[in-house]
Amino acid sequence: MFENIKQEIFSQFKEMQTVFFATCDNERPYVRPMLLLLYVNDKFLVATGTENAKTPQLKINPNFEFCYFIEKDSGHGYIRGTGRVEFIQDIQIRKHFIDKFSYIRHYWQEPEDPSYILLQLHVDSFEYMRPGEQTSEKVQL
Repeated sequence: MFENIKQEIFSQFKEMQTVFFATCDNERPYVRPMLLLLYVNDKFLVATGTENAKTPQLKINPNFEFCYFIEKDSGHGYIRGTGRVEFIQDIQIRKHFIDKFSYIRHYWQEPEDPSYILLQLHVDSFEYMRPGEQTSEKVQL
């Protein structure tokens, strides 16, 4: 059962989608729309910059939550993911990410650019409401 629901959740994600992403600053939540990228092997990664408010917030408090709105013929649903971020420093991973998603080159040309931040989202739980249903399921990873 667990693997089936986990597989169903991951099948909802495309390579790129916009999610609502929450961080905290002085115990106050901040939510913003953000492009989330589904990487390889069910890993979530995000490219952002040092000038974005979320970067210093996540350095102080690495906890996050995102909400991905799903719309299908049968109605609306969502996937909420919670966990902690990891700041990726490995140049090869950062280069691979820039090469794979060309839109990043509009912001950063080189993986060594100090204003380029690559975050891996380590999701530890999901809440999933299938489109058209009224109740959600919680999944601990």
